[in-house]
Amino acid sequence: MPDTPPLPQMPLDGTEFLLARLHRELRDHTEKQLCDAGFSLRTHWILECITHAARPSQQDVSNALAIDRSDMVRVIDDLEERGLLTRTRDKKDRRRHTLALTASGEAAHALCRGVVDHALVTVLAPLSRKERATLQKLARKALATPAPAKAKS
Repeated sequence: MPDTPPLPQMPLDGTEFLLARLHRELRDHTEKQLCDAGFSLRTHWILECITHAARPSQQDVSNALAIDRSDMVRVIDDLEERGLLTRTRDKKDRRRHTLALTASGEAAHALCRGVVDHALVTVLAPLSRKERATLQKLARKALATPAPAKAKS
């Protein structure tokens, strides 16, 4: 049986490969930490959206996070059953449901935010704080996503 030729050297230093690998490591590490706390990355994103918007609609959050509507309903149902948010029918548009965090939801958001921040620091440990900020700025630029408005004090 003839020897099979070795695979050519993979482009392990290609930008697409490196970004995909970084994404996977960050997602996997964050998911595990959030799961240990009883949450998921998707749950964190939803809590984050609700925290930073004034009573967003369920559909607005679904669209912002590119979550399928039926999946979104299941996650929102779970969060509501856990007492983390309220879903209220909009008085002006009965088809629209607005979302708001409860006190428990705010505590859950703070917990998730801490877990995610720790995961970022852990996975990106080889980078300085300035390099992490530059990475975030470059990711925003590549995705054409504006920086969030600074909170007024």
